[in-house]
Amino acid sequence: MDVKSGQEPLLSRKEDVVGCGKKRPFWVSSAKVILRVVMWVIFITWAAFIFLYPSDFVTNLYHKWRQATEGTLFGITGSLFLLFSGPILLIAILGSAYIVLAGEEEIHEKKSSKFPRFRLWTFPVLVDGPFGVVSAAEMIGIVLFTAYVVWAFAAYTVKNSELVSWFHLPSRERSILMLELAGLRLGMIGLFCTAFLFLPVARGSVLLRLIDIPFEHATRYHVWLGHLTMLLFTLHGLFYVIGWGIEGRLARELMDWKNIGIANLPGVISLLAGLLMWVTSLPGVRRINFELFFYTHQLYVVFVVFLALHVGDFLFCFAAGGIFLFMLDRFLRFCQSRRTVNILSARSFPCGTLELVLSKPANLHYNALGWIFLQVRELSWLQWHPFSVSSSPLDGKHHLAVLIKVLGNWTGRLDRLVSSASEQETETEPLLQQILDGMQYGQKSCWHLDRIYSNHAPSSILRDMNK
Repeated sequence: MDVKSGQEPLLSRKEDVVGCGKKRPFWVSSAKVILRVVMWVIFITWAAFIFLYPSDFVTNLYHKWRQATEGTLFGITGSLFLLFSGPILLIAILGSAYIVLAGEEEIHEKKSSKFPRFRLWTFPVLVDGPFGVVSAAEMIGIVLFTAYVVWAFAAYTVKNSELVSWFHLPSRERSILMLELAGLRLGMIGLFCTAFLFLPVARGSVLLRLIDIPFEHATRYHVWLGHLTMLLFTLHGLFYVIGWGIEGRLARELMDWKNIGIANLPGVISLLAGLLMWVTSLPGVRRINFELFFYTHQLYVVFVVFLALHVGDFLFCFAAGGIFLFMLDRFLRFCQSRRTVNILSARSFPCGTLELVLSKPANLHYNALGWIFLQVRELSWLQWHPFSVSSSPLDGKHHLAVLIKVLGNWTGRLDRLVSSASEQETETEPLLQQILDGMQYGQKSCWHLDRIYSNHAPSSILRDMNK
C-alpha cells in the first residue's frame, strides 16, 4: 500500500489531473478578460459616483447630465434611471455573457499553490462580535458603508447650514428647518443604501455567481444593510415628525398625498411596513417565532410599492436597479418552481431524521454539497424550507434524496403527513407531492473539498468518493 502524506488531500484537485481540462480558444480568453475589466470599471465608477454624490463636483456633474438628457424621449426619469440603475443592470447583462463564455466550472476554479496565500474573502478579521465572523473583504465593505453615511451626512449638514443662512429666520424656525433638511438628507442616504439592499437576496443572482458567494452566505449582507437602511429611514421620518409636531401641523402633513412631488402618506405606510419587518427580524424575535418573522417579511412588497409612491418615479430610480434584479429573480424562481415532484420513498431513522427520496426533474443539476428548497402545500402555500441533498449526482438521473431533522412544527407535521401517506400507499400512486424550487443552491466550488473540518464527511461526498 502506498504511503500517503498527512498533508495530501483525499480528493485531488481538478487541475492536478493531467489532461482533465480543455484548452479554451484565444478569442474566448480575450473576451473573458475584456468583460471582467469592463464590469469592474463600471462597478467602481458607479460606486464612486454614489459615494461622492454629496460633493459639489459630483452634484454639478449630475445637474449637467440632467440638463443634457432631460429633453430625450424618456425625460428626467429615464435620465436618472440610466445614471443610477443602468450600471448595475449592465453589469448583470455582461455577467451573463461572461458566465456563458467561461462555463460554470471554470468560474469557480481555483489555482493550486504550494504556499499559503492571503485571501480577502476568507481571511478572518473579527471572530467575535455583533457581526459574527467577519473576513477582511467584509470589513472593508463595512468600513466603506460607514464612511459613506458619516461623510454624506456631514457634507449635507454643511450644505444645510449654508442654505438656512440665506434666509433671515428666527431661531425657532431656523432649528425646525434644519431638522427637516436633516431628515430629507437622511432619506436620500437611505435611498442609496436601498440600491444595494436587495442585491444579496436574489438567490439566482448573476452577480453572486460572478464573485462566487453562496446565497446563504450573502443573506448576512442583506441583514447588515437592512439594519442600516431602516435606521436611516426611521431617523428620516422621526426628524420630520418632530418638526411638524413643533409647528402644529403633524396630522395634516401625515395624511398629505400629493399627485406631484413627495407624498407623505405613502411614506408613512412604507415606513410602518419597514418597521414591522425590522422589529420581527431582530434575533430575539426571529429565533423565538420564525414564522412571525417569515410572514411579516412578505410586507417587502408594501414597503417597495409605497416607497415608490412616496418619493416619485425619478427619485425611485436611485434604487430601482437592485429592486428590478430582485423581482426578476423572484419571477424566474416562480416559473421554475411550478413543477411538482413525487416522494418516491420515505424512511425514518431512530435519531429523529427523515429521509425522502424525490423524483428529480430532468433540468435540475446539483452537486454533492448542494441544497434545495421544498414546499409542501398541504402544510403551507408560502413556506419554502432548505434541505441538504444527501444523495450523489452519480446515484441516478431520476431521483435525489434529502435528510430532514424533525425539530420544529413544520418538520413535525411533515413527518406525520408522510407517515399517514405511507399507511395509505398504493403501488400506482406516489406517497406525496411536493413543490421543488428548480434551482440548486450552495457552494459550487470544488477547491474546498480538502478543507472540510467536520468529523463526519457528508454521505453525499462519500458516495462520490466511492463512485
